[in-house]
Amino acid sequence: MNDNDAIQHLQQSDQYRVIERLNPPERYWQGEPKTARLGIVIDTETTGLDTAKDKIIELGFIAFEYDAGSGLIYRILHTYDGFEDPHEPLADIVKQITGISDAMVAGQKLDDDAINHWLEKADLIIAHNARFDRQVLERRLPIAQHANWACSFNDIAWQDEDISSLKLDYIAYKLGFFFDGHRAVNDAQATLHVLSKALPNSGKLAMAALLAGAREKTQRLFAVRAPFEKKDDLKARDYRWLADFSHNGKKGVWSKSINEADIEAEQQWLSDTIYSGKKAQFISKEITPKDRYSVREFAI
Repeated sequence: MNDNDAIQHLQQSDQYRVIERLNPPERYWQGEPKTARLGIVIDTETTGLDTAKDKIIELGFIAFEYDAGSGLIYRILHTYDGFEDPHEPLADIVKQITGISDAMVAGQKLDDDAINHWLEKADLIIAHNARFDRQVLERRLPIAQHANWACSFNDIAWQDEDISSLKLDYIAYKLGFFFDGHRAVNDAQATLHVLSKALPNSGKLAMAALLAGAREKTQRLFAVRAPFEKKDDLKARDYRWLADFSHNGKKGVWSKSINEADIEAEQQWLSDTIYSGKKAQFISKEITPKDRYSVREFAI
């Protein structure tokens, strides 16, 4: 029995689900896009999780051609993977998760010119958890500040597709494939492969859903001087505490990103529930893909 026969046999029994190992193709869709755009899916491995100080130890990206209207992915244009020496010993947990050793990064340096060449050309940069990758990348390669960014973690409504975990390996499993994760280029390839798939409930192409999410107009609300006793209400409404935020001498603020269509209702909720009829001190800021997921999104 060959592999195809075995897969068909297992699936017919309705007792098994067969998923395949990711073998990245050179092209996803034949022909030429009507409205060609250049995208980059990027991933970083770092010395830790602090975007303000931890260093990149591996960077991988896939540059690809896609259609801006349909979201169809066409040619793979370039693949890059490189190490960088952080000039400090790697933590044991980093070695364990990534499989990267001190010896692998020793004396290594990212090819700034090669990376910047593609970052400068990109119409859109995508990461799975762009809030992390964008901030660490912009510290290392400032040219990334000028790009439009999207996030395959946040810009697709995965819960509406009955995908309960947003971890990349789980999304891949739900979409029928697996890969060797926690290495930069592997994660980038897996993210792109996810974007090439149809979503399980809506049937919409994942890349098209991501583009639609990234294009939505949003504002970030800052609930300045919100009463301490209202913190549970803010948490329950998915506000996030920004400890490093400072405004007019006040340290820390509750903040949330809101679709533009919902901003008036959200401001009314803040006035009624958080400030309880007192003078509301919230601030709103329009967010575009140029600043979304960067540190600039959280500054006023």
